[in-house]
Amino acid sequence: MARPNKHTRAQRLLDARGRPLIQRRGVKRTSLAADAYHLLRTTTWPRILGFFAALFVISNMLFAIVIDASGAQITNAHDFFDDIAFSVQTMATIGYGYLAPADHLANVLVSIESFYGIILTALITGVFFARFSTPSARVLFSKVALITSYEGKRVLMFRMANERTTAIVEATVRLYMTREEKLADGEIMRRVYDLHLRRSTSPVFALSFLAVHVIDDTSPLYRVTTRDLRETEANLIVTFTGIDDQLAATVHSRWLWTWNDIEFDRKFADLFTRDDQGKRVLDLGPMHETAPLSDAASPASPE
Repeated sequence: MARPNKHTRAQRLLDARGRPLIQRRGVKRTSLAADAYHLLRTTTWPRILGFFAALFVISNMLFAIVIDASGAQITNAHDFFDDIAFSVQTMATIGYGYLAPADHLANVLVSIESFYGIILTALITGVFFARFSTPSARVLFSKVALITSYEGKRVLMFRMANERTTAIVEATVRLYMTREEKLADGEIMRRVYDLHLRRSTSPVFALSFLAVHVIDDTSPLYRVTTRDLRETEANLIVTFTGIDDQLAATVHSRWLWTWNDIEFDRKFADLFTRDDQGKRVLDLGPMHETAPLSDAASPASPE
């Protein structure tokens, strides 16, 4: 079956992690200072390292300019480069002893720069600690979801696996479907439906989890075909929350499948094998692999 990936990418509203891909316009702008903490917590590591490195360099340059322009006396300082080196040693509280303030003005500037350095160090330490200490879940989701026959019923299924050796207790999974629908007045609206899972919680999520939604006459997926999913630009969104048993902190994750990631009448490859000693092994290698159902077990794939 051909998959128009180009069309799918052009119409995609969210990425696989559930982050919006839609361009925002008309949003009220806020100052950097008003939203600085959120920006520093959510930006990428290269950006935050570059930002603080640039801030450190610019700050020392500015203090060196003030020292040079004010005529403050610095022992053993002969040029502007020495003023920069003195500023770096002051802000970083290095204090080698070779460069030192030699008059009252220099001591005043050193006091101001030392106070600024304390604030900058506290800011960098706080942001780095907050980013490192934020708990997260390493949940691996199957790249495809299946609409298939399972235990004699028509179901939608997907699976997850815990990529860490620590367990997640009180794990909770929620599944939603979004699709575009035409209202009576002709308006197109994107609706969200809850897809109830046969089992949505697990006391301990340590290995893998097979999530199953039974497609009965109450399900929004009842008798849907690939064409229906494509024309309504259907998406499946899953959210996962739980408590890391080592950190005692709530962790979460999410994933999204577009209609193009939904396969009909296939089954997942088995993840459990046995080693040479007969012990069971969880192999995540075939996590995303599927195979066709036997002819006797599966109806013709709908189109």
